Amino acid sequence: MTNGLKLVLFGAEVLTVLCAVIATFHPNVLYGAIALLVTFLGVAVMYVFAGADFLAGAQVIVYVGGVTILILFAIMLTQWLYQMTLRDVGMKLAAPVVIGVALFCALSKALLDINPKYLADNAEPAMKFLNTPKTALLGEALLGNYLLPFEAITILLLGALVGAVWIARPR
Repeated sequence: MTNGLKLVLFGAEVLTVLCAVIATFHPNVLYGAIALLVTFLGVAVMYVFAGADFLAGAQVIVYVGGVTILILFAIMLTQWLYQMTLRDVGMKLAAPVVIGVALFCALSKALLDINPKYLADNAEPAMKFLNTPKTALLGEALLGNYLLPFEAITILLLGALVGAVWIARPR
């Protein structure tokens, strides 16, 4: 990986963590939802760098295109939620900070305990895995044998969205 790509990956990681913190602690629900959208996009970028191109596409379609937009619709359709701000976040911060620091320490120790010789010995198979396309078989399955269930789920989700708009409409 070139230095430019490493810089892009590092930028995506920093942006993802920053937006996740904003989504968690911002008092305005709308700004939190927009930060969540950027967080999901950052995770998709990390999937691309990990060689999981289908997972990155699914992340963008399902979470960015579906879940986040649905959350934004819900916020916009319910005016009282758009006006709401959350004020009681500072008092309940100790437990998440302790858990986060403990998880960070455990993951850092696990990463530092990896034997560098193991990484050097398995570099070629890892690069071969990263460079092989993985979506062709999955795409053929989704648009072949599983086309009917895939489309049925699409219609079901569309019906749920229309129902949510119908319920949230002003009377």
